Amino acid sequence: MKHLTTNPSLLLQQGEHFAEINGITIHYYVSGQGPVMLIPSSGWGPSVNFVMPLTALERHCTTVYFDTRHSGQSTGPDDATQYKLENFVADIEALRVYLGQDKIFVAGHSGGGHQVLAYGIAHNEHLLGIIAIDAIVAADGVRAEEMMRRVAKKQHEPFYLANPAYYERAIALMTSPNRAALTIKEVIDATGGFYFYRPELAEAVFGNMEANDDVLKYTQQAGFQSKNLLPELPRISVPTLIIVGEDDFMCDPISQGQRMHEAIASSTLVLIQESGHMPWIEQPAAFDTACEQWFTEQHYV
Repeated sequence: MKHLTTNPSLLLQQGEHFAEINGITIHYYVSGQGPVMLIPSSGWGPSVNFVMPLTALERHCTTVYFDTRHSGQSTGPDDATQYKLENFVADIEALRVYLGQDKIFVAGHSGGGHQVLAYGIAHNEHLLGIIAIDAIVAADGVRAEEMMRRVAKKQHEPFYLANPAYYERAIALMTSPNRAALTIKEVIDATGGFYFYRPELAEAVFGNMEANDDVLKYTQQAGFQSKNLLPELPRISVPTLIIVGEDDFMCDPISQGQRMHEAIASSTLVLIQESGHMPWIEQPAAFDTACEQWFTEQHYV
């Protein structure tokens, strides 16, 4: 049985914890010093270990990395209706209350970015700031067109010219009518290289990722990540840092980053060159610089 942390003085102690919120057990890990920052996992299956550590954030904040419902070491219902975006937003809010924090930072990558932006729309009054890292904001036709343009461009890059079968398999999977039935490992094995400016990183990075196929199925059925947040983003008034890898095909800087930036008046957009979907891995120095400059400009140092 997981040992719940219930002593208020220990809730933000450095290290691993478990919390009971919204009828589920949430696994979280605390590192760093300063105001509290909540960082959810992507929501559709991976453990939050995948984004740890984000040392540039830990230097300024008490970072609380947590596994979203049914991912990693967190529990969750076996019911697809409980994996809608509002369920994930409610868990962030419940964790804020559980930790006894009036105002927090939130940060998230990809599907985690989708969550924290939605949280900002719903709970702007409880925020100090938002960091959205290669976040998905609108899975619409503009995004689909830009994604395929970027994928087509990759065909002529050295890695894919040397490995034409890899490119062909990836395209076949992406266009397959049966792709929703595939496991996370099958998808990553076939398309993982597309997530990186340097595709050869995919095997090592994704090889360490823990993921839950049940959660993927539930979130697909629930439509998680399908909501277009753009019309509601102007509700966010807190400082927001948008970081996007210039070569990201999944959450690209044009259909996602730029439109997000235009919708949030208080936002700063930073493009990380020679980086795909995971800039803290491919370009850690540039990622750190972007975070340090933003914290400095917001007088959080």
